[in-house]
Amino acid sequence: MAPTRRITFELDTETVLRLVQQLEPDLVIKGFSRLEGGSTEVYKIDLADSGYESLVLKIYADKPEWLPKKEPLVAGYLRDLTVPVPTWLRVDESRSLLPLRYSLVTHVPGRSLRHWMSEPDIKQAYRQMGELLRHIHAIPMPAYGYLYGHGIDKPVLANEDYMTAAFEDVFRRFRDLSGDSDLARRLQQVAKGSFDLLSASDGPVLAHDDFHQGNVLAFRGKADRLELSGLVDFGNARAADRLFDLAKALFCSAHEDPRSYQPVLEGYGSVDHPDAERALWLYTLFHRVSMWCWLTKIGVGAEAEDGPGGLIRDLREMVA
Repeated sequence: MAPTRRITFELDTETVLRLVQQLEPDLVIKGFSRLEGGSTEVYKIDLADSGYESLVLKIYADKPEWLPKKEPLVAGYLRDLTVPVPTWLRVDESRSLLPLRYSLVTHVPGRSLRHWMSEPDIKQAYRQMGELLRHIHAIPMPAYGYLYGHGIDKPVLANEDYMTAAFEDVFRRFRDLSGDSDLARRLQQVAKGSFDLLSASDGPVLAHDDFHQGNVLAFRGKADRLELSGLVDFGNARAADRLFDLAKALFCSAHEDPRSYQPVLEGYGSVDHPDAERALWLYTLFHRVSMWCWLTKIGVGAEAEDGPGGLIRDLREMVA
């Protein structure tokens, strides 16, 4: 997963107070602390005598420039989800109070599911993950394409057109970054053998495209039961075939914990598709190549068994 981008300045209480008083001049802070995980700097701000109780400060790097506007857009799509998502209260790109852009959002209770993976009832939480993903996929989108702050960028009406272009792009990037034209050719050849399935999509839906234990929150609820309590981090979201996103969720979640694969799939439920298993295989191939390209681009060593090295091994097995 992505390393968190560290800010290069010290965040102090006086600055945080000025930030929250942009919302309400009378707000008083009790303290603030950095939250775990995420690809941006994220802080929890505890308030005194306020209806908010706590807020979250998200500080964005200069790139990607569209992220501060994209996340509140996607959160709006998810406002009726079965678990809470943050509400964006303020997006400030002026750099007048901080040298970087930031957002203030409502705090969602719970800790990332990574914190709970050693618990005896974790598999039940994984089934809840599958159920939650199915609810996300009940949100229809008007076309296929990547989401930016203004909506779908370069919308495409047919899944086969969208994914054929996406496969061509990811194989080109793989060839350029790896220099292994033979493996790239074999991957492309085996993928094309299942391209007939791309037309079987039942329409574009909202895809989180980064659905794993790090972005799902949970707490101990009634009867001490582990329950999902929130969903965060919408920077990767797009409009896609539901199986595209299910494959990414299974791939990323199983990377965190191999035990998650089957319960997430069970929680998601049956899929009306002529060959769902082969479609998941095809989309998994895409996600593995894409992940290899991304990890390699950000400088993760090819020898890392859980990084590019392990992904190359898996890709070779897929074309064996």
